[in-house]
Amino acid sequence: MKRQSVYTGKPVEKKYQYAPGVVARKAGLLFVAGQAGWDENGDIVGVGDPTAQARQAFENLKAVLERAGASLADVVKETEYVTDLALYRDIARVRKDYFPDNFPAATLVEVKGLFKKGQVFEIEAIAVVE
Repeated sequence: MKRQSVYTGKPVEKKYQYAPGVVARKAGLLFVAGQAGWDENGDIVGVGDPTAQARQAFENLKAVLERAGASLADVVKETEYVTDLALYRDIARVRKDYFPDNFPAATLVEVKGLFKKGQVFEIEAIAVVE
């Protein structure tokens, strides 16, 4: 098998018809789709609240990683999207809880909008898996 989709079993995956992660086994990499601050049904947690959304997005990221047999320590690259750079101060505080040291390569992108109304943050990642 060259690639394997990773699902956490949350209803939002069927609702939006996507796999939150895909493992490329031969390459030993897990590609995690954008994780937002949404609950298992796809509803935004903390509309307009960057801290609440970031915490939920990182928890969602963690769940996908764990389902694939990886952890945050295995993340080698992440891209974060934010609708206003001024919000990133709050998001960065949350990020430190999840990446306290041994940081992955990272890119921050300010965007005009994200998938759902009221969404201010999203994160995608690449992790090493065995």
